Amino acid sequence: MKNLFTLCACAFLTFTLSAQAEQTAGSFYLGTGNALDLFNSLGNEDLNMEATIGYAVIDNLVVTGSVNSYGYTDANTDITLDLGVRYFVKGLFVQVGATNLLSAEVMAGEGEMEIELGVGKFFNLGLLGDRMYVDPQINYNLNTGFETKIGLGLRF
Repeated sequence: MKNLFTLCACAFLTFTLSAQAEQTAGSFYLGTGNALDLFNSLGNEDLNMEATIGYAVIDNLVVTGSVNSYGYTDANTDITLDLGVRYFVKGLFVQVGATNLLSAEVMAGEGEMEIELGVGKFFNLGLLGDRMYVDPQINYNLNTGFETKIGLGLRF
């Protein structure tokens, strides 16, 4: 009887502990860095688009990267690279990242890399079998100050 109780207790703990991992290791994320840019660019000629990709290296720790294109219709298009790390706890996340990496301005010595800290909330939209998500966030860039973003994407 003790062995049966121990087996049931271990099985119950296994299910509850595995359910606590919000972002499971091996998950991929594909989305937009700031969905607000899509709406703001409808009336403008220039489209500022961020394509983001992420990978959960371990449970609740996601490494992210984005490639940004500024001035899409302009002859002086600048492409930058951003890298970051997100840690998830109970639907909230804390992130640290470096922005403006490998841009033409940085390579020419006219610009500089920037460090960004942020917090946000991860919401599954329930569409496509809980694959679609939205993540509103508040970021603080050490050079430019506070910024709000809304990420929109798919998890695989």
